[in-house]
Amino acid sequence: MQDLKKIPQIEKILKNPIFDNTNKIILKNITINKINHTRNQILNGQSYNLEHLENEILDEYKSITSNTLKPIINATGVVLQTNLGRSVFHKNLLNEILPLLSHYNNLEYNLKIGKRGERYDHLTSMLKAMFNTESALIVNNNAAAVLLILNTFAKDYEVIVSRGELVEIGGSFRIPEVMKSAGAILKEVGATNKTNLNDYKNAINEKSKIIMKAHKSNFEILGFSSEVSINDITKLCNENHLIDYYDLGSGYIKGIDCNEPSLLEICKNPPSLLSFSGDKLFGSTQAGIILGKKYLIDQLKQNHLLRALRVDKITILLLQATLQRYITNNIAEIPTINMLSKDISQLHKQAKFLCDRIDSFFNPSIIEVDSLAGGGSLPNKTFKSFGISLQIKGIKASELEKTLRENLVITRIYNNKVTLDMRTIQDDEIEILISILNNIKNARSNNE
Repeated sequence: MQDLKKIPQIEKILKNPIFDNTNKIILKNITINKINHTRNQILNGQSYNLEHLENEILDEYKSITSNTLKPIINATGVVLQTNLGRSVFHKNLLNEILPLLSHYNNLEYNLKIGKRGERYDHLTSMLKAMFNTESALIVNNNAAAVLLILNTFAKDYEVIVSRGELVEIGGSFRIPEVMKSAGAILKEVGATNKTNLNDYKNAINEKSKIIMKAHKSNFEILGFSSEVSINDITKLCNENHLIDYYDLGSGYIKGIDCNEPSLLEICKNPPSLLSFSGDKLFGSTQAGIILGKKYLIDQLKQNHLLRALRVDKITILLLQATLQRYITNNIAEIPTINMLSKDISQLHKQAKFLCDRIDSFFNPSIIEVDSLAGGGSLPNKTFKSFGISLQIKGIKASELEKTLRENLVITRIYNNKVTLDMRTIQDDEIEILISILNNIKNARSNNE
């Protein structure tokens, strides 16, 4: 047990020069825990080494205090890759809002009257003009929009929903559970594959408040199936003095070739309430955007839940800058739309440019691949693309995938080869990617 006596006092360890320029509060807490662990090891017969202990303390300090968010090269071909942050932002957009973040701004101050204003006003006029809607409201994501709407208008009342639309989104969040949290009563109608207008009609009673249509997120029902359009639901609700609510989930304005109606098309005959995500096909930041009738939006603003669900200045600035780009038709500065609308010939040209610069060590080859929208958007819709397959002789694809991942390049394995999909690789990432591949080649060559 003589080793126990050799453990120096905490303050002496902290004075070691290797701990210069560290936060002493964090360092002390780590040191206490490490010393206690070392004591237990000694009591169990293990040897003690001061240098090893100090290095462990320093390693843990670096692990705790280093930035864990890192820039990633997304070579998966999934544009709205949830695990990688979904929509990204053009540098011009970020430079535009930077002065408003580094200085005070009029977030909730009305410059005309010199009194407190409303933060939502910065977006309401734009959204009203863009979608011809009476009013608008922003919350921190679309799940929050669903929660706020159901809690405001259907607490202790029934919400009628088709069984085929009781979806589960990422993170195991299910519409029935969100509805329960909001205090609403779920009224299921129809069958999983088929729901008709009479199913909704027959379910209406004195407890009914909302007929809700939900986008199916990342799946669709094919074959012997049918559903009721939001236009027919709106008409039915108007006849029965109910609220028609469309939880669109992922809505787009323009620039995407798909068989789903755009927000502009939906808003030609808008439901009483419509909500969608800001960071999906809209191509901006995480937010729940609610459009609808003014008297309903005004009631949403009176719900005390809004205080917990409201958005901050960064969200408002990013949404405003994104809307301005739609208004001026500057789609090139909305990367999500730009990636989803890339021409196949352009992708082939980019693939050839990159492939020609990748060392033969990787046996690069241009192949045809299918990209996806991702993020629960456009289920089963594929976008033709080109990728580059990589293969190192004698190395499994899974090992190369891991090596690239450790170098912050996320890929996919296709036909037992690592594949780089050009659709999601940014122009300014090409040189970085080439450098990473060269470093991997050199490291492998030196170890052989």
